Amino acid sequence: MKKYKILLAILMMAMMACQKGELYYTNDPSIVEVTFTGSSSVPLEFVYNNDVVDSTIGQFNSIPGKFQLNISKGDQKIYVREKGKSDILKSYTIDAASYRQEFGIFYEDGKIYDAGINYNLMIFAKDGPLDFYLDDRLIYQDLYGGVILSTLKIPINKEQQRILTVKKKGETAVLVTRDITQADSNKVLKFFLTRNTVVESIKIPALKNPQGMSMTFALQQNVEFGQTTFLGGDLDLVFYMRDLNTGEVSRIEPELRVTVPATQLFVTVELPPPPADHVYTFDILKKGTNEAAYLSNTPAYTVKPAEGKSGYIFFLVGGDTKMFLPGERHVGEIAIAEEFGGENFDEIYVTPAMSTDLSLFLNIENE
Repeated sequence: MKKYKILLAILMMAMMACQKGELYYTNDPSIVEVTFTGSSSVPLEFVYNNDVVDSTIGQFNSIPGKFQLNISKGDQKIYVREKGKSDILKSYTIDAASYRQEFGIFYEDGKIYDAGINYNLMIFAKDGPLDFYLDDRLIYQDLYGGVILSTLKIPINKEQQRILTVKKKGETAVLVTRDITQADSNKVLKFFLTRNTVVESIKIPALKNPQGMSMTFALQQNVEFGQTTFLGGDLDLVFYMRDLNTGEVSRIEPELRVTVPATQLFVTVELPPPPADHVYTFDILKKGTNEAAYLSNTPAYTVKPAEGKSGYIFFLVGGDTKMFLPGERHVGEIAIAEEFGGENFDEIYVTPAMSTDLSLFLNIENE
């Protein structure tokens, strides 16, 4: 009796193995093991020799696990279609000489691709928002501009090259173009966008003084909702040190004057380590003069150089405010602020403020 039960159990297992199309579990050379990996947003069917041999699973259309297939008949191709439809979306050719058959599958917009790769965005778009196009089809919109930390899922076939373009929202001019292949999986697109200029990489000179600090920076030109207007043209930045306790200003000797050309976004300056409780600040002047590079929007006020009495450069590091970063080569954008002063409180000083770290958004080469 026991022998009959064992035989019956074996027979039932064999019957279950053959319920799904042409599925078998033997060492027959006409049997192959098929594995699909990937994802689909719609239900799919896998067809061989006009029989449905498997399908996606559940409400999330999960790709089925590996299955065995008898290829002694048919054209040795697996066809994929939407469940309940007859149109073939993609076919996969079986290599009869190999037992294991592995295929990628990624469904998007009525098409099936071999894979879907991740393509990462690390972008600071001050001139945003931005639109992202794949082969001229809009695939992602950034609604607000500023910092963009996102991942695009790009469907792609083997040996295929797709074109990713970036534009300002609602505009036709292309800011950035990338040719995308499967080899670009998990790569990162970085850039900083300001004043209609895209910066993707930057080279930083070595420090002359290991205890000093260099700043490779772009200067914000206007204060949002401010009371001044930038006059344009080339600039000079004249640096000062100020004692935070006494307010006493120290001129740097010899004068530290850095020219910022109108046609150049980034400049570099190296600052020596300041005494304790001292900060750096600077005036923004017309090149070659001691005149402020800004004009007041109100006749009752006059823009004048602060000569070190107002403002200071600072950095946010891990949530803490730092006035100096010894031994570091900082890459950033220095914001500007307005302060009111003078005997009659009728003067405006345009001064530096926080420097935003841009190292995350640029490919940096250290000399």
